[in-house]
Amino acid sequence: MNSVIELFHISKSFSGKKALTDVSLKFYQGEIHSLVGENGAGKSTLVHIISGLIKPDDGYLNINGRNWSSVNFAAAAREGITIIQQDLKLPHRATIAEYIFMGREPLKFGVVRFNIMLDQTRKLLADLNLPFSPHDIIGHLNLAHRRMIAITRAVALNPSVLILDEATTQFSSTDEDRFLNLLELLRKKDKCLIHISHKLDEVMNISDRISVLRNGRLVVSEPSTDLSRDDLIAHMIGRQEPRVYFWKPHFPSTDSVLKIKNLSFRKKLKNLSFEVKRGEVVGLAGLVGSGRTTLAKLLFGMYKPTQGTISLNGERVNFGSPQEARTHGLSLVSDNRHRFGIFKRQSVGFNLTLNILNHISRWTVIRKHNEQAVISDSLERFWLSWLTPNRTVSTLSGGIQQKIAFACSTTRMPQVLIVDEPTKEIDIIGQKDIFSIINNLARQGVSIIIISSVLNELINNCDRIIVMKDGSIVKTFRKTEFNEEMIMHYAIDARGENTV
Repeated sequence: MNSVIELFHISKSFSGKKALTDVSLKFYQGEIHSLVGENGAGKSTLVHIISGLIKPDDGYLNINGRNWSSVNFAAAAREGITIIQQDLKLPHRATIAEYIFMGREPLKFGVVRFNIMLDQTRKLLADLNLPFSPHDIIGHLNLAHRRMIAITRAVALNPSVLILDEATTQFSSTDEDRFLNLLELLRKKDKCLIHISHKLDEVMNISDRISVLRNGRLVVSEPSTDLSRDDLIAHMIGRQEPRVYFWKPHFPSTDSVLKIKNLSFRKKLKNLSFEVKRGEVVGLAGLVGSGRTTLAKLLFGMYKPTQGTISLNGERVNFGSPQEARTHGLSLVSDNRHRFGIFKRQSVGFNLTLNILNHISRWTVIRKHNEQAVISDSLERFWLSWLTPNRTVSTLSGGIQQKIAFACSTTRMPQVLIVDEPTKEIDIIGQKDIFSIINNLARQGVSIIIISSVLNELINNCDRIIVMKDGSIVKTFRKTEFNEEMIMHYAIDARGENTV
């Protein structure tokens, strides 16, 4: 088997803190090579060096037999290296065919030959066993399908190396199976696939080789057949697996903080009614497209209901903006932190204080001691005391960015906190931290709504679970009734029962 990329003694620091230390590693043709490790272990930094997004401080790379002290993005692309990043940005108004050929449209006498674009796109989709039409609009596809189309465009450029950073986050089981089948097909085409994921079962299932990073150092790199799931966890954290999920009684009061009645929004939400008590943790279960995220955005003032009412502490509210929702004590941790959660080009401190400037200022002047106290408290609550406030968010790993997004929404204690996909791109230790914080907030009287595509997260951390399908509530389960099989039955195959 031929090596496509070799790394020799790669090191990288940000603001004096080591992100990678003396990493040497090989990647082979026709192989799925998974990188695993806790958030901040250096996985994203490593693939960003390979793809030319950042330069190493020390060490060098060998790509296709040629040595490089560093490689820029254009040079990496010429060498056949393509990266599909976590924060996927595609042209939503373009068709699949337009996107795949964007910037390299076939021309004749200066006129785009759309028939060639359509024919070649149709053939490419068929070769990859993808059930899409060249005419499908990108913006009409769900996240999983957009990632598949991003890979299709990459394959059209005939890369030798394809890097996938947390590719299956928030996928349904059906989409995940289809996506993993696509990777298997690409492996058979002799592509080198570098795969970053926190889903250890997925990693064990599809990988030929697995490399574990811890604190910026390569701990182990072995064929997947020589490693067990427990081995991976022990290498990742330096000890045996902690218990990630735990439920503690929240003792919610009888007072309803949030109450919605007959709530509808266009054709996406249909006649929803439920309430959340003070200190209660309520989970929203359902498949992608069931309406859970739309409901969260509507409650947060991003959409206006077309019917029904929302009440907060017994008073009807009609938020015109997220800022108005925050003012009334309702906060949202979005599933799309890159668009709604954080400013990646700004500092950690900027992000943590942006939503509460009026509380740390006097006469429009920020009080530095108030600002520093808020930043220090937020970082400590999220086990991020090691971070310097002036660190740029974009230099942090995906999981740490998610923690920052979570901290931004709780710098001022909300009455109601909606958390959409709380453990997205967060490692096994970070997941425990997040649910510890959620439990602590509930015990302090915060009403919490959790949306998660990981059913065990809801079962192990909620007092009630509301199941949604096609924009409707089809079933509500209390703690004593939780049953994974039944919850999935209602999410997939409900027959119109509306029990609330």
